[in-house]
Parts: sequence; C-alpha cells; structure tokens
Amino acid sequence: MHLRSLNYFATVAETGSVSAAAERLHRSQPALSRAVQELESELGVALFVRHGRRIALSPEGWSVLREAKLVLGSADVLLERARLLSAGRSAVLRIGGAASTVERVLPPLLRTFATQRPDVEVSLTIDSGGRLLESLDRGELDVVFTRETSSETLVSRRLFPMHVVAVVPARHELARRKAVSIEDVGRFGLLIAPKNFTSRMVFEAACRSTDLRPRLILESADQNALVALAEVGYGVAVVPSTLALEHHAVKALPIRSGHRPLGVWTGLVRERKQVSAHVREFIDEAIRQLRADYPGRRLELPALARTGSEIDGEESAS
Repeated sequence: MHLRSLNYFATVAETGSVSAAAERLHRSQPALSRAVQELESELGVALFVRHGRRIALSPEGWSVLREAKLVLGSADVLLERARLLSAGRSAVLRIGGAASTVERVLPPLLRTFATQRPDVEVSLTIDSGGRLLESLDRGELDVVFTRETSSETLVSRRLFPMHVVAVVPARHELARRKAVSIEDVGRFGLLIAPKNFTSRMVFEAACRSTDLRPRLILESADQNALVALAEVGYGVAVVPSTLALEHHAVKALPIRSGHRPLGVWTGLVRERKQVSAHVREFIDEAIRQLRADYPGRRLELPALARTGSEIDGEESAS
C-alpha cells in the first residue's frame, strides 16, 4: 500500500468526483481511477458506490477514509519534522485555539517565546474548542487554549476565567445593570455562536437547568460580527468575555444562573504523556503571562467558582 494511493483515494472522497480530484492533483482521470481500483483490490472492499457518473463513499469507504486521514496526517508530520531538521530547526510547536483567544493572547506570548526559543517553529490551528480537543487527542496538536479539560489522555493547566456575557448597546434597557439573569437575557432575540463553541455550550446548559427556551435570531462563528450587530441594536449577543469588546460602544454584562455567573476557566490542554522541553517551556511562559493579565480582566466581572462551571450538567475538572 502506498501513501500516494491513500492520498488519491482521500482526494476523490473529499471532492466527490474523479475529475475534480484529477484536476486538484494534476493527474489524469484514468490514473486516479486505476489507483483507487488497485487500493480496493488490495483492501478487499469497495470504497465507493457508483451511480452512473456520480460516486459516493460506501460504508466501508467512510471507515477507511478516517484511517487514511490519520496515516496521511502522520506522514505530513514526519515530512515537516524532516524539513525542520534539514533547515537547522530543531522542533515545531503545534498550537490550537479559538479565533478570539488567538487574536488576544498569542501575539505577546509568541513574541516572548520566540526570543527564548528561536529554534522552534510554530504551527497554529484555529477552530472551535471541541474540534481542537479532538485534534489534540489524535496527536495532531501539542497544546490547545480552551476550557479546562481532564480525561484519561488529556490534562490542563489553569490560565484565566472566561465569562459568558450579554453584550448590549450603551442605550439598551439592560445597560444600566451590573449583571443580568439568564431569564432577563431570554426576553430578547439572541445572537450566538454555533453549538460547538464553549460559550454556547455553557449558555445552553444553563438554559436547560432553568427550562428556558431562548429565541435565537442569528448564529455565527464570527463572534466579533455578533458584537457589531448587538452594537447597532439588532439583538443581544451572548459571547465570551475574551473578545475585544473595548473597541465597541457596548456594555458587557455577566450572565447569572441563580447566584452563579456563567463561565469556565480557560486552560492550556495537552496530552498526559511526557512532552518535549519546548512544549513545557511554552506552557510555563503562558502561565506566567496570562495569570497576570488576560482578555476580559478590565471588564471587572465577578469571580468564577474555582472548581469551574457546568457544561451539559457536569463540572469541568481542574
């Protein structure tokens, strides 16, 4: 079995077309078709179901595709490591984080780390917390900035609190308050992130605990856009306190469920296994910087419980 055949198969699966895959890979359609047929013969399964000129992955093909992507990902890591070694660089640091965290946390942190370890090359992945943790669990990342997480394979170091806040225009009827209840927020049309974002998960867990069914008027992964819409009165944005809210004419109000403010502790999550020296050094520098100053600190929000906050009815472990 050759990596080239797996790559051809994965590209056909992603594009859903032999012709589109051939164009992307700069190969002829007959060559790709032969490679896929040879892979099917070698594996003893049909990878695609053919409907005339259209093809779709078979159930076996879906299973093989997942494994093929893991193999191809490992090969990419190996090639990247070889490239670094040939260029005289000794290591690569693979970091993951949400867009808002990356924007506000990483620039000063990476600037300092680069002076300490100029031999380390940094690779950055921006995605939702859930997908980043999946990538970390697969060994595709070294560290992830996301909610505190503890499992058999992952462990985290606490950095700073991330509140879930309601963002309203300066003249909004809620703007004169210091905090709002989840029932207060539920009276308005809400602007919110997709379901796999931590702020959305925390908010929905609180809604379930109070039997509240909020009215959602817009969902977007671009949370800065949600704040901009709230600023002009389009709705109330439910977003994390880590956004650069000081650039907008808005009021950020902590949301309470009962007597508890909604939020989670942001941590730097890594695998439990022994990590390389440059990964440990990066974690130590992140802790040093971000426990002293962090996004949202100047909003003067109430303290979160030191044990974390609830998501889906379970407390996040320290």
